[in-house]
Amino acid sequence: MRLGLAFAALAALGACSLPVADRESDALARAFYGEIRSGADLGRDPHVDPALATPQATAELAAVRAWAPGQPPKQVNNGGWAYDSSLGRGADAQLDHTYVYAGATVHVLTMLRKLPGQTSWTIVGFEANAESGPTVAVGVPPKGAGDAPSPRGGD
Repeated sequence: MRLGLAFAALAALGACSLPVADRESDALARAFYGEIRSGADLGRDPHVDPALATPQATAELAAVRAWAPGQPPKQVNNGGWAYDSSLGRGADAQLDHTYVYAGATVHVLTMLRKLPGQTSWTIVGFEANAESGPTVAVGVPPKGAGDAPSPRGGD
């Protein structure tokens, strides 16, 4: 009986989404995806770097809307995060979310930066992929395995 309860507890933990490391960056990343999904004018969002609101970036991000079936996701999972900071250059964050829909799953990495003296995060990069279509990437690319801790494990 105890062994069965232990397996049940492990299975339940495995199904859980990772906790949020920084509520502000997590909320901004989720809101940004919502703006992309709905086709909002990204140039009006003060947390979005101007490079992500150019006509070229907007055209590339339009592909993400095709993956989201015109409705909010049924579930959003935190896949992980990586935060890096230094005194002279500020802080960087990389957040990994999975948006689950009835007929699709969209995997997203959102890159944020907080320069020295800034009080809030700025979204500087975005990468998304789904089962259908190529990867969409705009702005600052995600850090690779050699550049920072893996976003899948949490930091």
